Amino acid sequence: MNDGRTERLAGADAISAKAVVYGMQRGVAISACVWDIGEDVGHEYAHRLDVSTASETVRLYFSDRELTVSDNACQNDRTEDRLRRAIAQLVPRVPVPTYTYR
Repeated sequence: MNDGRTERLAGADAISAKAVVYGMQRGVAISACVWDIGEDVGHEYAHRLDVSTASETVRLYFSDRELTVSDNACQNDRTEDRLRRAIAQLVPRVPVPTYTYR
């Protein structure tokens, strides 16, 4: 395995770990974080992450830079914000009736 791929896998593992933590904070049990590490690293969103619960999945795309650069605070904030918004989509919601009887 080359160093670039190893670095991407380490970045993907770190992002997956954050997704699980954010899920726990919101009461969401993450059952799986499945990555598709793309080979076309020049593509804007080369890498795909599917975050799943027992009943739902949300998909996120990441650039190569997001997986390989960890010392950019602004970029890390954007990545974490996207993760939090994705986890928010997995929070179970009780359906609200669109009408009521009186």
